[in-house]
Amino acid sequence: MNGVAVGRGLFVPWPFPAGAGLTLGICAAASHGGAASLVVGVVLLGVGAALAGAARLTGARRSSQPRLRQVLPLLRPSFVSVALIAAGTGSLGLERYAALSQRRTDRLTPFLDQPMRWEGVFDGSTFTAVSPTRVRLALVSHTEVHEGALVLSATARLAPGKRNPGGFDYAGHLQRRGMAGQLFVDEVVATTPVVSVRERLRRGVAAGLPPDLAGLMAAMTLGVREDLGALRGPFTASGLAHLLSLSGLHFGVLLAAAALPLRRLGRARVYVLMALTVSFVALVGTAPSVLRAASMTLAALIGLATGVGRFEPWTVLMLALVIGLVTAPQMLFDVSFQLSYLALAGLLLFTGPLARRLALGQGTGHTARARAARWLRTTVLGGLVVSVAAQLPSLSLVAGTFGTVPLAGPLVNVVAVPIAAVAVPLGLSAGLLGIVAEPLAAALKRMTLVAARPLTWLAEAGARAPSVWWGEVGWLGHVCWTAFVAAAALFVRGRLRPRRLVLVLLCAGGVSWAAGPSHPRPDVWFLDVGQGDAILVRLTGGYEVLIDGGGSPFSDDDVGRRVVLPALRALGVDALEVAVATHADADHIEGLISVLEEVRVGTLVTGPEVPDNPLDALLRRTADRRGVAVHVARRGETLVLGGPAQAATLEVLHPPADVRGASNNESSVVLLLRVAGQAVALFTGDAGEPTEARLFVPRVALLQAGHHGSRFSTTDHLLRATAPRLAVVSVGDNNYGHPHPDVLARLAAHGVPTYVTREVGAVRFALDEDGSVTTMVTETGGR
Repeated sequence: MNGVAVGRGLFVPWPFPAGAGLTLGICAAASHGGAASLVVGVVLLGVGAALAGAARLTGARRSSQPRLRQVLPLLRPSFVSVALIAAGTGSLGLERYAALSQRRTDRLTPFLDQPMRWEGVFDGSTFTAVSPTRVRLALVSHTEVHEGALVLSATARLAPGKRNPGGFDYAGHLQRRGMAGQLFVDEVVATTPVVSVRERLRRGVAAGLPPDLAGLMAAMTLGVREDLGALRGPFTASGLAHLLSLSGLHFGVLLAAAALPLRRLGRARVYVLMALTVSFVALVGTAPSVLRAASMTLAALIGLATGVGRFEPWTVLMLALVIGLVTAPQMLFDVSFQLSYLALAGLLLFTGPLARRLALGQGTGHTARARAARWLRTTVLGGLVVSVAAQLPSLSLVAGTFGTVPLAGPLVNVVAVPIAAVAVPLGLSAGLLGIVAEPLAAALKRMTLVAARPLTWLAEAGARAPSVWWGEVGWLGHVCWTAFVAAAALFVRGRLRPRRLVLVLLCAGGVSWAAGPSHPRPDVWFLDVGQGDAILVRLTGGYEVLIDGGGSPFSDDDVGRRVVLPALRALGVDALEVAVATHADADHIEGLISVLEEVRVGTLVTGPEVPDNPLDALLRRTADRRGVAVHVARRGETLVLGGPAQAATLEVLHPPADVRGASNNESSVVLLLRVAGQAVALFTGDAGEPTEARLFVPRVALLQAGHHGSRFSTTDHLLRATAPRLAVVSVGDNNYGHPHPDVLARLAAHGVPTYVTREVGAVRFALDEDGSVTTMVTETGGR
């Protein structure tokens, strides 16, 4: 590949400064929202490429500086060309990212939150609108919407951003896929069915397969992940999430199969494979994983075509990065994009040196037994080496993003990757047959079942294996891990002694530990669980209390697993001293069931048992099965948290021992948190005016508005008694009118600043030694 010589004998292929420039430019655009001049970028890129080409360094490692000095005697062309390539591609990346983001926002903004008529085409995953504006949107509908040209009565809205620690940034997810927001469908006015080639391909892949395997095969062969359903969890927990997309590995398997009948074409075979790659993308669509895999494949083919017979993996990897970022600059911030390139970098860094150190493929003896033993050792140990090498550079990213590190991941991948390499060609073959006739595709279902079903078994087994919980990882944590990975790469090459590797590990770990968590304790988190409550109290010394766990009374959505558990992982909570179920309503305790299943809990504190409530019974059965002590709270009790040295307590202010005749809401457990003797926070559950009138409460710094802001809670009497400095309303979209304007008016009349989770996302209240609190709200993006 063409490049430039920097200094004496140091050869730099042009994709390296180009990739670095694009990355920095896109990061600058994302950070500051600015845009450089497109003309300046083109000029700088052209000048840099011209200087690099003038050096005539194709495939060489020598410098052409003497010839260039005759042309440009006042410059050092090698350094200048590198700088110009980096600066030019940087400005291009900045301009392209900013322009794409701004264009989508500008087109959608005038039509937000207005019910109107929308026309466009739906391909099964994305709605491409043509009226009232041209923009791509994600459809949200309570009824099934079929592919085709649609006329909809709908409302466009921005998607929610990251609303909780460890939460999913849905707005960013859509933006990286070229979608500006969501379209909420009220009515499908007209439909003109259109069965595209892509849909025929998808149906062929799924023909004859049960729904779970149909979704798995569509993800692995076509990059379509909408139908994965419950498989996402096990594959993520087992370290097999990378199989749930069309990766470079899968693309390589497909091209290897396609290359076999093209052997007689000689060098022309490479160009035919390039054409097949582009055709495949046009056929299956431009899903992010498809574009990423195609970029890597094209880079490798270009390397073979132009590398003068020499394949340079690092140059090809950087060229793939350049192609990918020019095609879709927003994907730089996609976790799957980052994991893919980190995995390839790990393979290049560690596979060869580790294989040489372990002497894989070597051994004495030529008997059949010796050859079999050598093959088995090479296969098993070699597969483990490849798996570890691919996962090592991305470990901090996996830990910080998913909140857990599967310990069995490398072993599971040793078995799963070869199986996937068989399943992908079978799936694509079925898809191609499905274009002709779906029954032909169904003929392959038995072979596809045999190849794909073991993958689900492996994922489920790996998900049950031990894993390490981890909190969110900041930039310093990633830097420290990168330093260790770099030291490990030097060690496996024999350029770093073992004791120095240990020293780097200790230093990196020490720096990361000394920096401390981004949100130091003690604090109180009101998580955004929609219409419900979930409150986390974290105290000095590692003691944590969860009050309620949210829930979705009228849907199958598991808020505990979707929101609460990721938040606990992100905040470094691996055990709870106390979990509290204030009362037996679903929007308070349903999520606690998933928490009890996954997290070690010391004691479950509940309100009075409700015999005819199946959810309350299930919660108590789950606690009994998990060995969690259940304690029914009574007024006058004090729960000491973390031992006397912590001086933190929860005082039970309600309910009394006798609650006959009281409703669920008026039987709520009401708790007063004291830290260092100071009354800090009052947690009221769904208690209303009758209960508030009987409470004896001191002044507090923080008040939870009762019953999600119901007009019959948070009375003047309570506000006068507590004189809170801050208040929070935990609420989501609802038909009850919560929070009621009267409640917000009362809080305002008493001069209490109020945070509403529906508006700001999760809210953190840091507790100070003097009893005061400071706040931090989650960055939510759109809603």
